[in-house]
Amino acid sequence: MAIKSLYIDRIFSKIRNILYQKLLWRYAFGNRVSRSIWEKQFSSGVWDYLYSDKEKQHYQIITSYVEHYGSTPSLLDIGCGQGVLYHYIKENSNLVKYSGIDISKQAIEIGKKDFPEANFYQADFDREKLNGKFDIVVFNETLYYFKRPLKTIENVIKYNLNANGHIIISMCDYIGHDVIWQKLEKRYTPLKKDVVENQVGQKWKITIFKP
Repeated sequence: MAIKSLYIDRIFSKIRNILYQKLLWRYAFGNRVSRSIWEKQFSSGVWDYLYSDKEKQHYQIITSYVEHYGSTPSLLDIGCGQGVLYHYIKENSNLVKYSGIDISKQAIEIGKKDFPEANFYQADFDREKLNGKFDIVVFNETLYYFKRPLKTIENVIKYNLNANGHIIISMCDYIGHDVIWQKLEKRYTPLKKDVVENQVGQKWKITIFKP
């Protein structure tokens, strides 16, 4: 049954991706991926490459934003995967009160095993509300997987961000992401922006916003 479910999810994922490529990106919609696909990817180690030198620069930029926030901030990493961002934060500071959530149970189990001192929770943030407020909320290569990225940010500000809090967003250079950026920058104040490119030509834009 699990194999059949994964097969069906892959078909729906392909259909969604076609719709996204043809139309939805123009209106700042995201491109959701089914949980079963994430589970398969994390269980097979697909995302282990995120620890490589090709990927670390945009993580380091995010970490530098966090470091300038202040002492012992509380941080929520939405779509944390197996905790790669925490790995980089930990390299530079042990003073961040880190919490990470992800749709994948497998990813959360890896995070808990590798970083037992951090807080990891399994949740589908597209469909569930999260209790608690934080000084910093991070969307590291995850905002564009939500059905309605801008609505997701609105909900975070309303339910999960402390007064005077900040939102950090990182997105790779891909179709539709520039539309999301344009709408974000019209609604919220970007305090600092960086663009990084690695040795194989992959680009990321990273911005910290003050809502």
